[in-house]
Amino acid sequence: MRKLLLLAAMLPLLSACSTQQLMPTTTVLEEGTEVCVPPDTSDRQVAHNALIQGLAKKGMKVRSVPDMGTAFKTCTNVVSCMSVSRWDMANFTADIKLEYFRDGKKEADAHYHASNGLNFSKYINTEEKIWDMLNKMFPNTREIPVKENYKNQATNY
Repeated sequence: MRKLLLLAAMLPLLSACSTQQLMPTTTVLEEGTEVCVPPDTSDRQVAHNALIQGLAKKGMKVRSVPDMGTAFKTCTNVVSCMSVSRWDMANFTADIKLEYFRDGKKEADAHYHASNGLNFSKYINTEEKIWDMLNKMFPNTREIPVKENYKNQATNY
């Protein structure tokens, strides 16, 4: 009985997994299109820096802006990135949320979430994950090469 209770208590830890939800845009962004990126307010800038690099690799002209208000006032295309890091045996990126706005209206988004527990898929290369998310959010743009294991992660679309 005691072993059964211990197993039942550990089941949530053993069943943890990573999920990804995406809504791609149908808008075609030409190479050289200006995209404004407000800062990620998290304490780690890994995801934010990967977003800027990824947009540049897709051929976009990236302009950093001080906040979302400025972005919406001065930019047609805005891509925001919010991320959360956690510790569980090691530091890992627990959440990444990307949103694409055109003329102030949300046209695409991507959300990655990694659960705590015995979920070894949570230890990702944040840069590769961001680039994969950008490829899926903007399917009509130049593809950024990413490793196969990032391309095949499950999504809701």
